[in-house]
Amino acid sequence: MFDPLFVAQLLLNGLVVGAAYGLAAIGLTLIFGVLEKVNFAHGELYMLASYCLYAAVSFLGLSYPLAVLLVLPIMSLVGYGLSRAAILPNMERPFEVTVLSTLAVAMILQSIVRLSAGSTPVNVDTVFETMTFEIAGILFFGQRVLILIVAVLAIAGFAVILRYSRIGLEMRAAAQNRLACQMVGIDLKRVANWSVVCGAVLTGIAGVTMAPLFDLSPDMGVEIVFKSFAVVIIGGMGSAFGAVIAGVILGVVEAFTTGYGSVAMSEALFFIMMILVLLVRPHGLFGRTVRI
Repeated sequence: MFDPLFVAQLLLNGLVVGAAYGLAAIGLTLIFGVLEKVNFAHGELYMLASYCLYAAVSFLGLSYPLAVLLVLPIMSLVGYGLSRAAILPNMERPFEVTVLSTLAVAMILQSIVRLSAGSTPVNVDTVFETMTFEIAGILFFGQRVLILIVAVLAIAGFAVILRYSRIGLEMRAAAQNRLACQMVGIDLKRVANWSVVCGAVLTGIAGVTMAPLFDLSPDMGVEIVFKSFAVVIIGGMGSAFGAVIAGVILGVVEAFTTGYGSVAMSEALFFIMMILVLLVRPHGLFGRTVRI
C-alpha cells in the first residue's frame, strides 16, 4: 500500500546516499575530464579513507570530527603519491597503461589494509549515529543528515574552486585543450597532481562520512568503484555536474527499489540504467565535448 510517510522517508534516504555517490564519483570524473585517464584505484581511496578513520577513532582515541580532520590531509598525500606513481609517468603512454598502473595501486592498497587490519569487517561508532529527531513523521538520523550537509558543502566548495581559483581555471582549460595549455605556459604536471589530489580528497570525504553507516572490509572499494563508474557513465564521462545529478538519481532509485523490493534488485538496476543510457545516449545524460 502507498504510505506517504514511507515514501518521504525513502526519498530522504535516497537523497543522502545519492549525494554521497555523487561526491565519490566527482573524484573519478575529475581525473577523466582533465587528464582523460581512468583511475581504477578510486574505490580503494574510498576504502582507505574509511579505514584511516577507523584507526584514528579506535586506536588514537580521537573524536569523529578530529579524526576526519586528520584523514583528509592523509588522503591528499595519498592522492599526490598516486599521481606521481601511476598517473604522471603514463601521461603520454597508451590509455591501457594507466588502467594497469592504477589497478596495481588498487591491489597494493587493498593488500596493505588486509595485512594491517585483517579481513574481518570492522565498524566506526560516532556520536551522530545515536542522534535522531522527527519532523512531520519523518525520521532524521544524525549521521545521514551530516552526510547530506557535508556533501552539499563539499560539492559547492569544489564548484567555487573550479570556477574562481587559478588551479580550477587551469583544470578547466586542460579539459578543453591540453595542447593550447602547454602553448600558453600552463604546467600540465601541476594540473595533473592537483586533479588527482582533489579527486582523492573528495573521495575521502565520501568515505569518512559514509563509513559509520556500514561495516568496513578491505574489498569494500570494489562496490563503490562499480557504482561510481555507473554514476559517471550515466551522468557523462568528464561532467562533474552530471556525476552529482546521476548520483542523486541512482541513490533515490536504490532507496525505493530496496524499500519496495530487495537489495539485489537495487544492485541490478544500477547497471540496467547504465546500459540503457549507453544505448540511448552513449556520452551520458550531460556528456559534452567541453568537460568539467
